[in-house]
Order: sequence, then structure tokens, then C-alpha cells
Amino acid sequence: MISLVYPPPLCDGVVRVRPWRDTDLSCVEQASQDPRIPVGTTVPAHYTAEAGLAYIARQHTRLTSGEGLALAIADQCTDQAVGHINLMLRPQEGVAGIGYWIVPAARRQGIASRSISLITAWGLSAGNFARIEGWVEPDNYASQRALEANGFLQEGLLRSFLTIGTRRADVLVYSRITADAQR
Repeated sequence: MISLVYPPPLCDGVVRVRPWRDTDLSCVEQASQDPRIPVGTTVPAHYTAEAGLAYIARQHTRLTSGEGLALAIADQCTDQAVGHINLMLRPQEGVAGIGYWIVPAARRQGIASRSISLITAWGLSAGNFARIEGWVEPDNYASQRALEANGFLQEGLLRSFLTIGTRRADVLVYSRITADAQR
């Protein structure tokens, strides 16, 4: 049985994965300006401080509602939020879906990969998940590389699986299981 709790701040010397704070509005504003992030997430497409605070409040509600964990990715030195990572419960017991985004100014620095490493290690051990899976669009090569760098294996293609904005999208399924973490 999975008991959802915030992990302690997870750090690797470069990034910190921690709960969202109301002071993280700059990160939400930057994400809202990206052409892809608002389409596939609940980040507001038209940023206002009120919409940003509502986004942050939704992230906390994911834990209290039992939906999953939604956390900020922050620079470890400045503690400035530069992205989002989550583990959302799937209908199958012990399975979580991982999702993440990084603001454009912080991309290509290995931040997504480092954050995936931190939350996956926690999720497959203290988090008590047996499986963590990622769904990635076939043309999202950066996300595929980040998952693969963290031991996620591609399992297959789900055709016309997700609705992203107004379109149907195929997704590649990646997973990492407890047995992988013990290798």
C-alpha cells in the first residue's frame, strides 16, 4: 500500500526537489510563456499572479487528494525553482507515472535527468513504488534521453493515447521497476 507523503528535500549537489512554495511564481510565469508546457499541463497559458498561485495550490492538492506528489525542481545553491516533477498514482497498485518540465532558460543543463534520478530513487525505495513509468511523445527526444539515462526502458508505443491540447498524441512508454533499482 502506498502512503503518500512529501519526501524530504532530495538533493544531489546541483538540484533540489522540494514542495512548491508561493515564492516560486517566477518559475510558473516562465513556464506559461513556453509554447508546449501549458498545452500538456495545468500551467496557466495566460499568466497572472493569481493564476500562478492557483497552479501552486493545485500542486499541494495532489498530495492531499491522494492523486500523487507534485514538486518543484530548484537550483540547490539559490533555491530558485526552475521546473516541476511529479509522481502521480496510476490505477494499478504500486505504480506511479512520472512527469516533469524545465523552464526554457534552465534547459540543456542536465536538470531534468538529475531530478528524475532523485525522485525515481526515492520512489522505488522509501516511496514504496514497484514501478515508475513515463509517457513521452515520440518526437520529445530530450525527455527520452533523460529517462534512458536513468535506467528507464522503453516498452512500447501507445497510439493516439493522450489528448494534448486539442490533438490526440501517440506516446512511448518507459518504465523503471524495483528490480532495476537493485542492479
